[in-house]
Amino acid sequence: MPKFKKILFLSQGTSDTRESLGQSIRLAWSNKASLTGLLVCPRLPDDMRNYEVQYEQWLLETLQTSIEESLGEHNMTEEDMTFPIKLLAADKPAVQAIKYVLDKQIDLVVKDAEGYQSKTRGLRAVDMNLLRKCPCPVWLNRPSEKPRIKQRVAVAVNPNATTDEERILSIRLLQLARSIADSCDSRLHVVSCWEYQLEHYLKDHVWIRVSEQELEQQIEHAKQQHIEALQSLIHESTIEGDIVLHHLHGTADEEIPNCVDENEIDVLVMGTLARTGIPGVVIGNTAENILQSVGCSLVALKPESFHSPIEE
Repeated sequence: MPKFKKILFLSQGTSDTRESLGQSIRLAWSNKASLTGLLVCPRLPDDMRNYEVQYEQWLLETLQTSIEESLGEHNMTEEDMTFPIKLLAADKPAVQAIKYVLDKQIDLVVKDAEGYQSKTRGLRAVDMNLLRKCPCPVWLNRPSEKPRIKQRVAVAVNPNATTDEERILSIRLLQLARSIADSCDSRLHVVSCWEYQLEHYLKDHVWIRVSEQELEQQIEHAKQQHIEALQSLIHESTIEGDIVLHHLHGTADEEIPNCVDENEIDVLVMGTLARTGIPGVVIGNTAENILQSVGCSLVALKPESFHSPIEE
């Protein structure tokens, strides 16, 4: 199972961070990882610089109080787990956060999803920038009303990898999701979508007279190939435990959000791998549509070969 060594709790200082702090603390404890906090905030305008010291001190003290309370809820003190924090005032908070990740070689970022208080779906600018450009996995947390041991975890994978890079990413996704599910309700929901590419071209086409029986055979063959590839991928990942398969007929950007809603998923693990060939772009249209359509927490991984455009 994947292990994290350096975890970063990222805050913008504008929301109640208790659940995300708790998630960071539990992950750091279970991984025996170091945990640091980074508070990124906008700079004050020049005509308000007299308030800069008080402004930054208030933000730091508020976060420090939240950290102490969260540690207390886990029966810990800062002697049990050191949790240093740093503040960066910047016009582009996502860029500064990613530079910090690169400099400190962080291997997991945990952050509240922006705007979760309004219970809206989709992600805002800072979060999308992190998902596009941050080199390490990003956990965007949305609070759940369920206790942690009853929260549900799902992972979205495509078993029909066309490259080794894609297959390795799918295996990492399964392994990470399994480790997260073990700390939740123990069941791992594996979601994968399949289509027969010619189905919509051949069905009821007046010029191409394919019998309904022959078309159904072709569709069933595509379905069987996909489920066999999915089972092979799960076997290769070596994950065990309670696994629930959701083998869905349709497009991923339509079926995955529906599956998340219908099964009351609390955490969705997915990859952000595009096939656009555009440097620095790692979220394809399908992945971006899914990210903007779900209302649960998201854990996003990139290929190991990814290089952030921030470091270029």
